Amino acid sequence: MIVKLDHIGIAVRSMDERLRFWNGALRLPIGETEIVETEGVRATFLPVGDTRLELLEPTREDSAISKFIAKRGEGINHLTLEVESLDRALEVVRAAGVDVVGEAPRPGAAGSRVAFLHPRSCGGVLVELVQKTRPTRDRDIVPGETVLAYLRDPAEKLWGVLRRLDGSGLVIEGIDLSSFDDWTAQIQQDEESIVGPSVLFVPIGRVERLLLDRSSGKLPSLAERFRNLTGRRVQDVLGE
Repeated sequence: MIVKLDHIGIAVRSMDERLRFWNGALRLPIGETEIVETEGVRATFLPVGDTRLELLEPTREDSAISKFIAKRGEGINHLTLEVESLDRALEVVRAAGVDVVGEAPRPGAAGSRVAFLHPRSCGGVLVELVQKTRPTRDRDIVPGETVLAYLRDPAEKLWGVLRRLDGSGLVIEGIDLSSFDDWTAQIQQDEESIVGPSVLFVPIGRVERLLLDRSSGKLPSLAERFRNLTGRRVQDVLGE
């Protein structure tokens, strides 16, 4: 039922001020920032290993975060656990006598669905359950094909050859999309690599979209562009 500890929510009065500590002093990278209208907050995620911190700044006075800060001050607001099925998880916890805040799940950040478990049932801890949207892809994609992977937390775009795809995530041998032209030029001119491909495992929770690299109208695919410029298939180059 529980997939992992997704993030720890921290209530802040000023996002900019607190980022001077978390990002400035501790050098944690800044991931996605989003205003969640249903909750009245601005949320900024900072990846920490396999989990994240979520800084929450209220955008209106009647939001739960604004009331939390007024009552308790800044600090840890909640723990978030990712679940496979939010509806099933709520059935299980309700059957165990746990009080759920509200009647139904509500929209969360990045298109997710969330629900909160009341602190009185959780030893004083506000627990959020989140079910993330499934990554989308344009058709069944098999290992060996060239793909574009759109990632979140932090946002990235990867291009390369898919090596593996299953329920845990994907393995791609490739490069950041922004390095495509530089790497192609190196191969074309037979230069020593300054930028080059890596074999990366991406957890399924980070995959927002996975698309087959293919042509669109008169626009060639990236793999076709690579072959036209270098005279070689990207699969053959990576195979070396």
